[in-house]
This record gives sequence, structure tokens and C-alpha cells, in this order.
Amino acid sequence: MNHPIPRQAVATRIIALAVVVGDVLYHTGPILPLAGLVAILCLNDGAPPCLGMKWAPVQGWRYWCRLALWFGAAVGVLVLIYGGVCLLMKKEIPIYRTDPNELSSQLFLMCVYAPVAEEVVYRSLLATAILPTAGRYGTILVSGFVFALIHVLGGNASPENQIAGFLLAWAFLKSGTILVPIAMHSAGNLIALASHVAAWYWFPEGQVSFPS
Repeated sequence: MNHPIPRQAVATRIIALAVVVGDVLYHTGPILPLAGLVAILCLNDGAPPCLGMKWAPVQGWRYWCRLALWFGAAVGVLVLIYGGVCLLMKKEIPIYRTDPNELSSQLFLMCVYAPVAEEVVYRSLLATAILPTAGRYGTILVSGFVFALIHVLGGNASPENQIAGFLLAWAFLKSGTILVPIAMHSAGNLIALASHVAAWYWFPEGQVSFPS
């Protein structure tokens, strides 16, 4: 016999989905996600499990620190492979550059604001909306594609955003806490920002061209 879904759970999922859709379409900033998060917490008298409001991952922080090193090495290998393919195809490689004078503002934006805001919306709230229906693997797929979509709409499309979307969604569901994907997202952005600042000095033209 099928039991009806409690109205409280339905309302929670509707609020979460509305916040995600609103953020994708209108880039609402922190106000709408914060309001949605508060509304969900009030509806549920605390944090429902899929929001990931826990201080420590199920496996412990040491486990995730080791895993993050492996992930970083894997991403580095992929970047080298991409560079090698571009070299063989004599294709220009776009270089993202950050003026050192903008370092403090970019540091806050890339390593604090973006990881917290995006992980809350595209991991916590998106999982709340679809996990009961889509399951773990479906949630990882949807989260990854939506995460890539917002970067396409924001004019920052790249393969690593697609890969990161899947990886961060998997880390969120496996760890049981939103702090793990926030930390991984922030660390990845910190590495990217460091490379952007280095590129400011090393590649003034903004791209690498290979001789034909």
C-alpha cells in the first residue's frame, strides 16, 4: 500500500526547487537561497538530513583530505592531457588572467562567496528537491548538469565545471555534510585564482598560440 507524501515534505521540496530554478534563471544572489533555506528549516523544525547541515563528514575529515589530494592530482593530469591535445592540434589555449590589484575582491568572490552560495543551492537545496524522486545517481547527474548550465549562462563554460558538478554532488551525498563540497569548491577555486594571477605576469597576450 502506498502512503501519501506528507504535506510538509511536499512543501519543502517545492520551496527548494523554486529557489534552484529562480537562481538559475535570474541569478538572485544570496537573498533568495537564504530565505528558502530558512523557510525549509522552519518547516522541518531543524535541518532535514538531505540539507547536509552537519559539522563533520560521516567518514571523518582525514578521509576527505586524502581523497581531495587524489582528486587534485587527477584534475592536474586531465589539464595536462588537454594541453597536449591542443599542442597536437595546434589549437590556441585561452588563458584566464587576474590583475593582482583585484586579488582581495576575487579571493572573497571565488573562495568564499561562490563556494558557499553555489553549494547551498546546487547541492543542499537541489538534493532536497529531487533526491526522494531521482535517487542518489539521478541527483548526481542532475546536479552536475545544472551546475554546468549556470556556468554556461554566466559565460564561464568549461569542461572542468561539468566534471566538478558531478564530483561535488557525489561528495555531498557521500559525506553527508555540505562542508565537504564547500571546502573542495573553495580549494579548487583558490588553485584556479593562483593560476590566473600567475598568468597575468607570464601570458600578457591572454592566450597561448602554437606555431603552425
